[in-house]
Amino acid sequence: MNPVHYFKGEFVEKERIHISVDNVGFLRGYGVFEFFKAHGKQSLFMEDHLDRLFRSARGMNMTVPLSKQEIAGLVNELLRRNGFAYSSVKILLTGGDSVDGFTPGEPEIIILNNTFTDASDNLYQDGASLMLYKYQRDFPAIKSLYYATTVALQSEWKSKGHIDVLYHNGEEISEVSRSNVFVFKNGVLKTNEDGVLGGITRMHALRAARSNFEVEIGAVSLSELLEADEVFITSTTKKVLPIIRLDEQLIGDGKPGVQTKKMIEIFDQYIEDYLKA
Repeated sequence: MNPVHYFKGEFVEKERIHISVDNVGFLRGYGVFEFFKAHGKQSLFMEDHLDRLFRSARGMNMTVPLSKQEIAGLVNELLRRNGFAYSSVKILLTGGDSVDGFTPGEPEIIILNNTFTDASDNLYQDGASLMLYKYQRDFPAIKSLYYATTVALQSEWKSKGHIDVLYHNGEEISEVSRSNVFVFKNGVLKTNEDGVLGGITRMHALRAARSNFEVEIGAVSLSELLEADEVFITSTTKKVLPIIRLDEQLIGDGKPGVQTKKMIEIFDQYIEDYLKA
């Protein structure tokens, strides 16, 4: 059976979801979204994701046509209907159909629910690499639909064996296109918060880390990143993922470090405890 999704007040198969060419989400990239995972009928950190969805909407001067409770109810109904053991949920809020190709119309919500598969164990055991790129996202605190820079660079970073691109301004780093960045140096775990998206996984990873590591929040310079003992990134899809190379420079000895491996274990246990609770 094909999965069903939510569109225009109905639960429908993907083939019945059609976005108008007048929608400013399509025409101008004017919209926001959230993406999270679900274990069976239990969503992971959904309340936090919905809070951020509404913050993003406010930041874009958009209204959300449904309440948080209504959206949560729709998500739970999708999880019940589809019955996946492990899945993803994507909530899209677009600016709606425009009368002139520029002015937003009535906001529109789409909720997608699909099966999900984690990255291979080898990626966590061997670590991954990132391409460095000088760039600053528009509205960095907002999870918007605009990913044109990343998509345009995708063929380049993939051809060089990287999994994504890490942005910086020449002096300080900001974030990976879809992840937050953490560095270990002399046993201290550090991450930045200004000019980056407030990642939900980042938030929970910090909560999990504080009882095990000394944590520092502040700007991370490009030199700090390149001279770090260990580096990892966090996101919904990747959880805690070791980074062992940036462009052509190895981090540490070029292998996932002991502290990062411990952080992976800590966060996996944190998720397990969250789901049990």
